Amino acid sequence: MRPTSLPPQRLLSIDVLRGFDMFFLVGIGDVLRRFISGFNTGSLDPVMYQLSHAEWIGFTAWDIIMPLFLFTSGLSMPFSFGKFRDQGHSKSQLYRKILKRFFLLFLLGWIAQGNLLDLSLDRFHIYCNTLHSIAFGYLITAIIILNIRSIPKRLIAGSSLLLIYWILLTFIPVPGHGINALTPDGNAAIYIDHLLLGKFDDGTQYTWVISSLGFGATVFSGYCAGLIMKHNYLPAERLRHLLIAGILLISAGLLLSMQMPIIKKIWSCSMILLSSGICFLLLACTYQITDRWKIQSGLVQVFRVLGLNSIAAYMLHTTFGLGQISATLLRGFEQYSGSFFPCIVALGEFCILYLIIRHMYKHNIFLKV
Repeated sequence: MRPTSLPPQRLLSIDVLRGFDMFFLVGIGDVLRRFISGFNTGSLDPVMYQLSHAEWIGFTAWDIIMPLFLFTSGLSMPFSFGKFRDQGHSKSQLYRKILKRFFLLFLLGWIAQGNLLDLSLDRFHIYCNTLHSIAFGYLITAIIILNIRSIPKRLIAGSSLLLIYWILLTFIPVPGHGINALTPDGNAAIYIDHLLLGKFDDGTQYTWVISSLGFGATVFSGYCAGLIMKHNYLPAERLRHLLIAGILLISAGLLLSMQMPIIKKIWSCSMILLSSGICFLLLACTYQITDRWKIQSGLVQVFRVLGLNSIAAYMLHTTFGLGQISATLLRGFEQYSGSFFPCIVALGEFCILYLIIRHMYKHNIFLKV
C-alpha cells in the first residue's frame, strides 16, 4: 500500500459509486440504525430490517454493500489494465502487480478482521473478510483477462464461474445433509470451509473457499460494466446498456431463486445475479447524475472523496476505534440526548473519519493497493 497522486483523468461515476458504498457502510447506515433504536418502538422495524443483514434467505439494502465493493473493484479493471498495456508492461509485470495487490489486500483483511494484531494463532482467521473476497475475485478476473483475448470468450469464462459454483453448491454431498443442502449448518460451502480452514475458520455462517468462485463472478460483472463504460457509446446508449443489463440480471436472479434461494452469507448464485443487477442499476444512476446531469457538488463530492480513498476509509472504520474517540469527545451530550446518544456518537465517528479522508484528499494522498 502506498500514497499516490490522483491520475489526471478518472471516471467520476466510478468514484462516486464506490464512495456511495463507503458512505452507506461507514456513515449513514450506523447513524440511522442508532437513531431508530432511540425511539424504542417497533413501528420502524421494516427500516431496521433493511439496515441489517438478512438472517439467512433474503436480501436487504445492507446486503448490497459487500457485492458493490467487489463490483466496483472489477469496474475499474478495463481502464487500469488498458493503462498498464499502454505503458508497455509485460504480462509477467502485470502478474506481479496483481499478486502484490492480492497479498496486500489479504494483509489488510487480516488486520481488519483476521485478528492478526492479537499475535495469537488461537484467534487468527485465514479467510474471513471483504478485502479477502476482493483479493480472490480480482485475481480470478485478472487471470481471465490476461489469458483470454476475445471478449466473447471472456464472457463465457466469467459465466462459467457461476455455473461451476452452482454445480458445487448443488451436488457436493454434505455429511448428514446430502446434496443440494442450503441450511446455515448444512451446505457445501461451509462444509468445505470447515474442512480446509480447520481451527482458522472464522466460526460464522459466512463462507469463503469455494465461494471465491462467486466473488470472482461478482468482480467479473463489474468488469463487464467497465467495458460498457469504456466503450465509445453515446451517453444515452451507454445508460440504456447499463439499465438493460441490470434488469436482465435481477430477473435472472429472481428466476434462479426458485431453485437456489438468495443467500448472501454463502454468496449463492441467485444472490450473485440479483446483487450484480442492482449494482448495474446503481452505476446507471451515478452515471446519469455525474456524467449526464453534471452534478459534482454537495453529497456527490462527499461520495467522490470517500470513493477515491475507499480502502483507507474501510480500514479507519474497522480498525482504528474512531467510535471510542467520538464517545470520549462527545460524552458531555449524553445527559441531554439519552437514548439518542449512540446516534450522536455514530455521527461523530463518521465526521472524524471524513475529516481524515478529506485531509488526505486535499493533500493529494490516495492509498492504493
